[in-house]
Amino acid sequence: MNLDDLTIGDVKKLQSLVGGTRGTRRRPPPSGRAVVVVDRGWIFAGDMSLTADGYVRLDNAVHVFRWESMGFAKMIEDWKSSKVDLRPCASVEVPADSVIFRVPVSNDWGRR
Repeated sequence: MNLDDLTIGDVKKLQSLVGGTRGTRRRPPPSGRAVVVVDRGWIFAGDMSLTADGYVRLDNAVHVFRWESMGFAKMIEDWKSSKVDLRPCASVEVPADSVIFRVPVSNDWGRR
């Protein structure tokens, strides 16, 4: 049986519910500056692009090293706070399928 063609009730394509063929992830498209959460909990921000060999590249990058006394959403909103520790770093390239999620941010995010 091919799960991509399975029909259950009104669900015609199981593939469309899970975002692709089982065991694969969609590549994130380039989208300007973003905070990117990567597999294993690493968090970076930068000017995002997709390389020809399937990596997400972040230029003008910062490592979101830590934040305290606020949640993730507040850290995104109030990144200039003394409670947020951003550390400049070289450009970062990670495999596209290691990106857990990204948050588009303004072009000045993380630049001091």
